[in-house]
Amino acid sequence: MTRIHAEYRSPELDWTSRGVAVHIRALFLVLALLVAGASSAQAADPQRFHAGVTRLTVKDVVPFDALVAYPTDVAEVPFHDGPWIIAASRDAPIASGARFPIVLFSHGGGGTLKAGGSPLPYAALLTSLARKGFIVVAPFHPGSKNSLEDRPRNVHKALDALLADPRFATRADPNRLGMMGFSYGGAVALIAAGAAPGLAHLAAYCRGRADDPLACDGVPTDGSLANAVGKRSPDALAVKTLVLMEPWGALFDRNGLTSVDMPTLLYRAEGSALKAEGNILALAAALPHPPRQETVLGGHFVFVDPCPPALEADVPAMCRDAPAVDRAAVHRRIEVEIGDFLRRTL
Repeated sequence: MTRIHAEYRSPELDWTSRGVAVHIRALFLVLALLVAGASSAQAADPQRFHAGVTRLTVKDVVPFDALVAYPTDVAEVPFHDGPWIIAASRDAPIASGARFPIVLFSHGGGGTLKAGGSPLPYAALLTSLARKGFIVVAPFHPGSKNSLEDRPRNVHKALDALLADPRFATRADPNRLGMMGFSYGGAVALIAAGAAPGLAHLAAYCRGRADDPLACDGVPTDGSLANAVGKRSPDALAVKTLVLMEPWGALFDRNGLTSVDMPTLLYRAEGSALKAEGNILALAAALPHPPRQETVLGGHFVFVDPCPPALEADVPAMCRDAPAVDRAAVHRRIEVEIGDFLRRTL
């Protein structure tokens, strides 16, 4: 005969046990919510740093400098670099802690591509990213007759120089690599991210397009580029995310963009002389990963930092905005948006 042993539990004990279990589950739930809330607060309010800046000398066919903006714990001491005031401390030690993501930046044409250019007109944006925990590397692109080949190489060599520098070698994280570019630098950023330029596509777009001089001035439309085949740059990098401000998009067709499938933040200016339909909007439609698109008030050069008064008279086309445009407010906005986008995607 099989004996069945039954354990007696009083109703009061049963209810007490259940009550304890409920309270324990509730306690764990509260703790989980507190931890999640703390994590969310930390994500929404990341650690803030001061900005440090330095220059690296980069070896290339034509040697050039690269501006590096980076996080530091040292108080900022603004200084003049040419007409620009740089709100950062020169050659300060990099902040301690975990490795920092890297953001590469390519500036615009600088008047003419043969004359090179400078990242200094964008220094406020670059140092704002340093305060948010990014190391930003911005070549002073030398003048070049073959800038579509030379500038991506400049970017690559500037990255190599950063990673070889003992100040940054153990502080920079090459596995979290972003790329930014403005205007012509936007095209360079795309090439550095793996895009193949399409000169035949550009020539076809520019044929008879007197209304888009920023994209088409100097582009041969006589058929000499009809058979040009775009090739991926040997200096393409493992870029994880892109920020493009008023990029020269007419250089690319859909086939040349197939490998550019990373998250992209794409800006255009409402009053720009660079025709959005053939550049920014066409690029947005052709990218395999649909970009986040943002529009700001102002002309093409609204992405240049607010100019010192002495510079406004010398280069009014770059420095002066329409009366309704507040360039400083535009920059306050994009500094927040770009910083948040890079933090999420790197």
